[in-house]
Amino acid sequence: MNIYETNGKAWNEEVLRHNYWTLMVGPEAIQNAKQGKPEIWVTPFKLVPMPWIEDLKGKDVLLACGAGGQQTPLLAAYGCHVTTLDISEGQLDQDRKALDKYSLEASLVNANILDMPFEDKSFDAVIIPQALNFIDDIEAAYRQVHRVLKDNGKLLFGIANPAIYMFDDRIQDRKLKIRYTIPFSDTTSLSQKELQKRLAKQDTVEFSHTLESIMGGLLAAGFTIDGYYSDDCGSELTDSFVHDSYMAFKARKN
Repeated sequence: MNIYETNGKAWNEEVLRHNYWTLMVGPEAIQNAKQGKPEIWVTPFKLVPMPWIEDLKGKDVLLACGAGGQQTPLLAAYGCHVTTLDISEGQLDQDRKALDKYSLEASLVNANILDMPFEDKSFDAVIIPQALNFIDDIEAAYRQVHRVLKDNGKLLFGIANPAIYMFDDRIQDRKLKIRYTIPFSDTTSLSQKELQKRLAKQDTVEFSHTLESIMGGLLAAGFTIDGYYSDDCGSELTDSFVHDSYMAFKARKN
């Protein structure tokens, strides 16, 4: 199974299903961004703190796996020179529609974050809104990001706390039952029957990673962590047990 081809097709389906991460932002959000108050998020609910992004106006920003019709037009409206990379043409189409609707410009590239078609030191910042759980090799993604960042460039990203992948997602809306060990992977933690069911429904393939790979891998790739916050996942049951369901990091290229 080609994980990236599978997830590209799955996110095309998520656009049709009106997934939260595929919905185009409205004109009020675009106007706020033009007035210097862009509402950018890399986890489900909390906005990225303004001090993390206020220096990006006029800079070259790579939005990797950027959520269709959302962060791309917002960053463009704020005044960034935006390049958006995604494996899903459906997500990029959402961006195209938003850019056309609001008369904004950005470069859209259909490619894999593990094999980015950009020169070394091309960007002042890279932003990854909650996409690293759809990638099996997070350390390789960090290395690619480090390569395309300019010296002292920043990386902003959100990712799920590995702990939430322990629970049985089939009954998670009713009760929490620990079913899986960490690190979780749809390709190895599920039975073949369960995996084939997911693929037949064109669901995404996900990976929990470990705290060691998330943070230790970031440091090993040549980054310094200089910002952090956590967020809920929106499930009352899960959030009552795991108070940091999603994590957001700001890091600098050494």
